Amino acid sequence: MKEPAESEIDVEALKAVIRDAVARRESEGKPSFINASRELYKIFSANGLATEASLADLLVADISTAALEEPPLRLQPDFHPRHDRYELSELLQFHDHEFIWNAYRAILKREPDEQGYQSYLALLRSGKRNKIDILASLRDSPEGKRANVAVPGLSSRAWFRRIYRVPVLGYLAELTVGFLRLPAMLRNQRQLENHFSAQQEVVIGYFNKRLHDQNQQLETLDRTFRQTSARLADSLTTFKKRQAEIADLQQQQVAALFRKQKLTTEQSANGQPRISKQRADELYAAFVSRFRGEPELIKSDLRHYLTLLKESQISSGVVDLGCGRGEWLELLRENNIGVSGVEDNSVLVAQTRRKNLDVIESGALEYLERLQNESLNAVTAFHLLEHLEFAQLTQLLEQIQRTLKPGGLVILETPNPKNLVVGACNFYSDPTHRQPLFPETVEFLLTHFRFNRVRIEYLHPVADSPFQNKQPGGKELDTWLFGHRDFAAIAWK
Repeated sequence: MKEPAESEIDVEALKAVIRDAVARRESEGKPSFINASRELYKIFSANGLATEASLADLLVADISTAALEEPPLRLQPDFHPRHDRYELSELLQFHDHEFIWNAYRAILKREPDEQGYQSYLALLRSGKRNKIDILASLRDSPEGKRANVAVPGLSSRAWFRRIYRVPVLGYLAELTVGFLRLPAMLRNQRQLENHFSAQQEVVIGYFNKRLHDQNQQLETLDRTFRQTSARLADSLTTFKKRQAEIADLQQQQVAALFRKQKLTTEQSANGQPRISKQRADELYAAFVSRFRGEPELIKSDLRHYLTLLKESQISSGVVDLGCGRGEWLELLRENNIGVSGVEDNSVLVAQTRRKNLDVIESGALEYLERLQNESLNAVTAFHLLEHLEFAQLTQLLEQIQRTLKPGGLVILETPNPKNLVVGACNFYSDPTHRQPLFPETVEFLLTHFRFNRVRIEYLHPVADSPFQNKQPGGKELDTWLFGHRDFAAIAWK
């Protein structure tokens, strides 16, 4: 198992590398957070903390054993077809169904049809006909005459067999021939017994060898599995250590944010200057323009929600809370669905109204409180919940439940903290975010406030994951580092 070059992470060096990477991206005019998981992976790789090859070697072992290439067991010789001539002994060496099959291939030059095959096999097994009778029957048939395959000695022996079927005379002839052939029959009986004994030895030897090879293969697989299990246990231990170090970094970051918030509150209480709402709105609008992404790309990501509205037969009465730049409003207008947006950022409201979109400048909770009961068909909110305190979130869900009509739809999209890069890093790129929301927590809250058919949909996975394979630990690493960046909670009243 490959180990990192150092046993401990140099936190300060790592932070310096991350800061340099962010500054370099910003100087190049690139977004800093959309592909952060991939960038973080590269940063770790450059510092010797992880590489695609080392992680693969760390987590998996090649569990492979050579397949048994044992030839199939055969108790009768192979048939080698020719065109015009066979010795009688060549055909009589086969038995039972193989005899019928090869007789057809030799005399008629084709494989047997099902009816003929079953008929001759039944006669052979009953003793009413022997191999000579069947070969002669095939040879004397119209098809056999056309094939014109020579089998020396078959005609004479078949002639004697026909005499046996003459009443009385045939019986006496068969009895006489049987008496004269008695010594040969006894010899054949002994040969048959020896033949069956030899075949039994062949079968027993074959299966003993297969059992031995299988046991060796299982022993090899067991050793490989134990080695792989030990490597996986070591890799998981290493991963837990790295996870704990990342958690410490996150805790330091959160603590710094709380200290900054506390300082801001104290300054406000002491009458010190604070930023005006207009300046704050301008700053956040600029932040959205820089980090939210291209509007057409956002509209493309939102397009799949149209199916929910159409399935619910909703064509009007839609309210989008925290509508931002209005991408969702534009998309609904393009699809002839009546919608109004609610936004408390005055700069974003002005930008959206310039697109001739219906936007109300208000806080989401304050707007809903002014509406009548059961007055809306659908309420949507994309990346709004993470900006709210828990008390505000519960009040918002209460108001959505009150203002929706029966059968009304609610769609809530927010970052997915199960992706560790999102939960521990990207989420805090927005200074107005409060805390990530666990998907099951949002699902519980919707159920608690009497919404029906509540479900969670995970969205926007990170591309180019090196862990999309069936190797041990690969699925977990793919989910934690390259999993879906967002999730949507969907429910009906």
